[in-house]
Amino acid sequence: MVACARRKLVGRIGVRKAAFHCSNRCVRRAFLCGRDSVTGQDYSHRRDWIVLREEQLASLFAIDIEFRSEMSNHLHVVLRPCPHMVRRLSSVEVVRRWLTITKLAKCLSDDLPEPDEQRIQEMAKDKKWVRKLRKRLCSISWFMGILQENIARRANMEDGCRGRFWETRFRVRECTDPSALLLCGIYVDVNPIKAGEAASPRTATYTSACQRIQAQGQRSNARERADGWMAELTLQPENTATHELAYSSRTGRRASDMGILPMSLDSYERLLNWTAVMLRSGERKTIPKDLASILDRMDIEQEAWLDTVDHYDALFCHAVGPCSSLDKVAARMEASRLKGTAASRRVFK
Repeated sequence: MVACARRKLVGRIGVRKAAFHCSNRCVRRAFLCGRDSVTGQDYSHRRDWIVLREEQLASLFAIDIEFRSEMSNHLHVVLRPCPHMVRRLSSVEVVRRWLTITKLAKCLSDDLPEPDEQRIQEMAKDKKWVRKLRKRLCSISWFMGILQENIARRANMEDGCRGRFWETRFRVRECTDPSALLLCGIYVDVNPIKAGEAASPRTATYTSACQRIQAQGQRSNARERADGWMAELTLQPENTATHELAYSSRTGRRASDMGILPMSLDSYERLLNWTAVMLRSGERKTIPKDLASILDRMDIEQEAWLDTVDHYDALFCHAVGPCSSLDKVAARMEASRLKGTAASRRVFK
């Protein structure tokens, strides 16, 4: 991915309702979260580290985690900043969250550290500093930086070594609209099946889809559900009765309850299952009518769906979405055009 200033790609988050697909890869030969074929050592437990930290950070940042998958040597996470939510927090709560986050970056256990109460009260009096912290609490750069620093510290301690753990700072793509977000989400959730790490979405334990599907059968309330820290999949209607969902969370473990896609989890799972089967078998059968209607509603071309999901990483660079939205991102980045324009014409109506 060609380097560019993050401020140009991310732009004014408070103005746009955009999601960002972030990913990074381990720099070492040894697997990040899998079994090292040379030494035979198993690092699978590190996936649990990452999931736990993502859950903890979701309750602290004003950012929704929409999709995620933790692979053997890399990770994917789709984030949506919620600046409107952080504006509702008191100065004391903003400082409390930030001090917890900074202590968490260096924490080498699973515990969530507690900040000093006296320091919280003192820092909350500085209005200029609090304004800066509000911006940081909805920054994907700070979110990814804290997550990666903590995992790198824990892995280095376990390996008894020092130095770089991640390949780059992290890669980021903007998902400009719901159709782009659906394409990105399916790609992220189908990754373990494509890589041969799982046979189906229901057995791909370290993905957002698997956790959402498993939580469906749980009778616990929303606050206790296994997926209560991730964003709701089904987008809620934007009317007076549900508008408050965008500014609060009944679980207290995520930024908002607004949802992300105009479809049910059942519809998403059926599309994901069919896509996974086709990609794993290498076949290109005609899409079933019920799934075709889903893609039609999302303004996605049926014929281009499978190949676009299969080669998503190579087709798109800085942004994913219809051509008109890619042009806007290119203008913001002061570029003539972005990689992915041709693929965008094929897959988005």
